[in-house]
Amino acid sequence: MQGHTTDEKTTVTGTGEEKSVRSVERAFSILMCFTLDEDELTLMDIARKMHLPTTTVSRMVNTLVGLGFLEKSPGKTYSLGANLYYLGAVARNHFKLQKIVYPYMKQVRDTTKEAVSLYVLDGDARVCYEHVESLLSMRCVVRVGDRFPLWAGASGKCLLAYADPELVDRELAKAKPITPTTIISREAFLADLETIRKKGHAISYGEREEGITSIAVPVFHPKNKVTTVFSVAGPSVRFTDEIIEELLPVVKAMTEEISRSLSYR
Repeated sequence: MQGHTTDEKTTVTGTGEEKSVRSVERAFSILMCFTLDEDELTLMDIARKMHLPTTTVSRMVNTLVGLGFLEKSPGKTYSLGANLYYLGAVARNHFKLQKIVYPYMKQVRDTTKEAVSLYVLDGDARVCYEHVESLLSMRCVVRVGDRFPLWAGASGKCLLAYADPELVDRELAKAKPITPTTIISREAFLADLETIRKKGHAISYGEREEGITSIAVPVFHPKNKVTTVFSVAGPSVRFTDEIIEELLPVVKAMTEEISRSLSYR
């Protein structure tokens, strides 16, 4: 009888732990509902994104408001709270890669006058971790925190060129035409990845955004793993073949310097 009671307690405790973990996961999922394009959401918006009843979401949202991770406006919409801004600032301050790369990125931007971006592999997407604006009025607009698919654009292709075959297969299954030049043929895409590995850089001629050309160069981590790339992008009218040939050595020199600074190579 005593053993049966112990088992019951263990089961209850385990269930409680599972519920706690699920609550934490849901709380973070709520925070991830907010994006740069949707920085204010109603309770219904959040419930729809979470695929959960509004009553369930309401309890968690109220808790996050109380903790300062969400803010509620008079119009009954929610936005990310001040505590997240503080944590973001702390994370950014201690992100070694950003600290090291920014001066190099600015130097390349000043030399080329074009926008320079740092992308990091994040699951099935690439995220802009740092960006230095172009000095020219007609420019490529990217914001820190923007997420883009891996199967479209120079940076995404550059990451996939050195990724596990399983990730490449998953991404190719998602590929769809965003612009007239988006590569959706499996054979053509794999051939492009092979070219990227041979040449050490990727080029996109309007594959993610029509009228924008970009080049991307990988940063090699230990064991030749690539989870970080740098890109220079701008209007296609400025990115002639001659200009691209001039830009590539500049960007590759930057990645070599950064690799040495980070002791990657």
